[in-house]
Amino acid sequence: MGSFDWRRLGGDEIEAHYNPRCSVPDFERHFNAYVERSAAARESLGGEYDLRYGSGPLQTYDLHRPKGNATGVPLAGVPLVMLIHGGYWRGLDKNTMTFAAVPFVEAGAVVVNLNYDLCPKVSLDAIVRQMQEALVHVAQQAAGWGADATKIHVIGHSAGAHLAAMLAAAPWPADLPPKPAIASLGLVSGVYELEPVLHVSVNAEIRLDDAMARRNSVMRFAPKLSCPVLIAVGDAEPPGWQAQSVDFHQACRDAGTPAHLLRLNGANHFTIKFAQADPTGPLGIALLRQCGLR
Repeated sequence: MGSFDWRRLGGDEIEAHYNPRCSVPDFERHFNAYVERSAAARESLGGEYDLRYGSGPLQTYDLHRPKGNATGVPLAGVPLVMLIHGGYWRGLDKNTMTFAAVPFVEAGAVVVNLNYDLCPKVSLDAIVRQMQEALVHVAQQAAGWGADATKIHVIGHSAGAHLAAMLAAAPWPADLPPKPAIASLGLVSGVYELEPVLHVSVNAEIRLDDAMARRNSVMRFAPKLSCPVLIAVGDAEPPGWQAQSVDFHQACRDAGTPAHLLRLNGANHFTIKFAQADPTGPLGIALLRQCGLR
């Protein structure tokens, strides 16, 4: 039993706790801001867009590199930040995440902004596999981008936080090259125990069943890592959603992983993404520091 007993709730109450759009009625306003800020970021950052890491229609990524040193030669051996977008595995895409890349690129990191195929066209199992393929690809390409393959920092928001945690903790496929090292995890407003999702309306698109929810509930096999894990959640999020982060933080600590829980004052599920992209705020500072950029 976790710190929040969702099983005692009725269907509407479960929906209110585990469907973030229910708790933020003006969520579309925030989505629009993501798109606008990301369009501006693409203008300012430049980059290489819609590169491929796999054969799936949306197995693509955008690559942003720092400007380099005074001679114009790209810096070598810099950290590499992988960003994974949210959307409950069935919505949004990397174009809503570009603005979150800005602080990392400006601080000197190479940033890979990932897309992945979405439910219901693919299963959550398939999406996890795509992220594993992405990690292998990024590690193989890192040196050519001037980045250090031993300094891969994975940051995800919402469903992206779940996928980032699964990259660290899930069984590694035998048919892939050896698992690349992950230098840190930044998990922002994530979902880690998936059983409640079985009872939320979005599951009509996600199409989880009991078995798939169990094998993708990273709460049940929290990563045993030596690298740091930052788990952030907004204190304006519903108690059930906050409990996902609280319980996963404890699970990581119990596994011996150096995890830190950061609560963001006044942040809801959608505004916390702006906090993630703010290099002067507590979450932005913590992520930059964890990536060795501050």
